[in-house]
Amino acid sequence: KQWYQRRVRGARNAMIIQRRVALAPSDVAKCVEQTDLGELPVWAVELLHGCVPSREETDKLIAHSDKITEFGEAELFCFHLSKVTRYDRKLGIMQFIGTFDEQYSRLVNQVSAVRDASYSVKDSARLRKVLEVILALGNYMNSGRKGLASGFKIQSLSRVSETHSGDYKFTLLHYIVKTIHTSMPELVGFTMEFSHLEDAKRVALKDLVDEIQEMKKNLDTVLDERDKQRDNFVIFSFYNRAQRKVKRLGEQTRQMLEGYEAVCKAFGENPKRIEPQEFFKFFSDFFFQFDKVEKELMQQNDKKTKPAPLNRETSKNLVTEAMMRRTSMY
Repeated sequence: KQWYQRRVRGARNAMIIQRRVALAPSDVAKCVEQTDLGELPVWAVELLHGCVPSREETDKLIAHSDKITEFGEAELFCFHLSKVTRYDRKLGIMQFIGTFDEQYSRLVNQVSAVRDASYSVKDSARLRKVLEVILALGNYMNSGRKGLASGFKIQSLSRVSETHSGDYKFTLLHYIVKTIHTSMPELVGFTMEFSHLEDAKRVALKDLVDEIQEMKKNLDTVLDERDKQRDNFVIFSFYNRAQRKVKRLGEQTRQMLEGYEAVCKAFGENPKRIEPQEFFKFFSDFFFQFDKVEKELMQQNDKKTKPAPLNRETSKNLVTEAMMRRTSMY
């Protein structure tokens, strides 16, 4: 009887592994026993998770081991696997070793993106100046209705491109872009400073931190297995290399969290309540709209169809007057 064939998925995995890796069942078991990825590729290790015989199946296989020549391929395959000590644990270690470099690289890139985006937004003098212009013009526009604001929420950045003129031909953002080009040329091109925003706004911080913690736990498991197999060169060499990388990643994560907390607080946000996906998207969307409007105005100039030119001195005086009436937003 072929008991293991009843587990269709497990039997199929066993067949795939045996035929594609060209190893005898006993050799596959030996690779797992020694956590050797030299002969057994990572994809095969992943499939082996589906070949774990249950306790009942293992007992049946052992009870009929005297009839091993009558075993089907799947039974014979799993009979040898059942002899591996700490089978599940070793498979997990092998999978961790096999995917470590790719996972590490991905995590480092995400950590670096959030860290660098945080410091670039927080420390940009030109962005600060642009936001001061927005605040000053907002206060100037609302001066007759309420007192001066000392700042504004970053959620309000989207309103800059949604606030239209009476004839709906221009928005407040059009005016801001023209003002910057006319009176503050040193701010032109400021959006180019934030190359990490696009990557940072894709990061779910909680998931990232949890995955890094899981990596540390997996490395602890490798250390424990190394202590059980002191002559296993694969585990010994991997642990020595990986623990240095994970330690470095831990320091980078600390810097990232500090930087993200600092930039959130600088803009009046609670870092525990807002994810980078949301926080950096406000800036990314604003920069996108700013560049879009800037391009539109440049095309208008090229076609000689631009609206009545903005008087440089009038624009400069208006912004200066507005900014003198505001209090600092920081």
